[in-house]
Amino acid sequence: MKNRMALICALALTIAGAGVMGAAADSKAAEVIAAARKAIGDKKLEALKTLAVEASVQRNVNTMQMASEVEILLELPDKYVRSDVSTGPMPPMTTGFIGDKAIRPAGAMAMTGGAMVIRMGPGGPMPPAEKPSPEEQERIDKQIVRGARADISRLMLGWFAAAHPALNVEFTYAGEAASPDGKADVIDAKNADGFSARLFIDRETHLPLMLTYRGPQPRMITAGGPGGSGGAVRMPQGGDRPEMTDFTLYFDDWRDAGGGIRFPHRIRRASGGTTSEEWTIGKVKVNPKIDPKKFEG
Repeated sequence: MKNRMALICALALTIAGAGVMGAAADSKAAEVIAAARKAIGDKKLEALKTLAVEASVQRNVNTMQMASEVEILLELPDKYVRSDVSTGPMPPMTTGFIGDKAIRPAGAMAMTGGAMVIRMGPGGPMPPAEKPSPEEQERIDKQIVRGARADISRLMLGWFAAAHPALNVEFTYAGEAASPDGKADVIDAKNADGFSARLFIDRETHLPLMLTYRGPQPRMITAGGPGGSGGAVRMPQGGDRPEMTDFTLYFDDWRDAGGGIRFPHRIRRASGGTTSEEWTIGKVKVNPKIDPKKFEG
């Protein structure tokens, strides 16, 4: 793992131009993506309709360290939900979408634009959030759907070399990344709505190594006093633009997940050379039957 991390860190810093443009770049990208999907599951990926993933996540937020259990449920083409249950001060969170309808985070409507609500103190109820106007709620719901689609697409690019179908992502070949230990093909994934990510795929194994993207820096909004009560959570307004930063997702420890599909069982998210999240995948279920109630917000 240590050698692999050193390798992909080196790859990230030594991207060489491919000298491939236009239709040729698209053709090369399609070739690399096809090889990656063949290595991950080949035609089994075409039969993937539902997915259930359970993971233990260690998260670093400023000086705080939190552990949580994460469940991700995906039903193609238009259902996704993620549930986080933390052992720290964060309340349980559920977010996602059904088509264009947002699955709202329960009790934490301020979770937009990289904001994070933290309850201070040993217990007591969460202070109520300010109730948004119908126009503000519509804006928030659109942000939730847009953000959730981007989040699951970044993971899907590392898991399956494919983004969520709702994003209509196009792939182009960006070049070759080289280090003394190996080479990687670099693929740019973009759409007309502003989604952008760069996927690094190992030349030897054809498996995704890492993904880089720009996103909002997580912010903490503290609520309540020592008893965990009092005060209110302020809703971010239209002018509250979060600071953007560069992130990297690393995918490692590929194993058989069943159904003829390989899956990375260790995921790490980092920014500015600092690890912010470490995922240890516990269970992966391919094409499970998912209770429709799981997608109710």
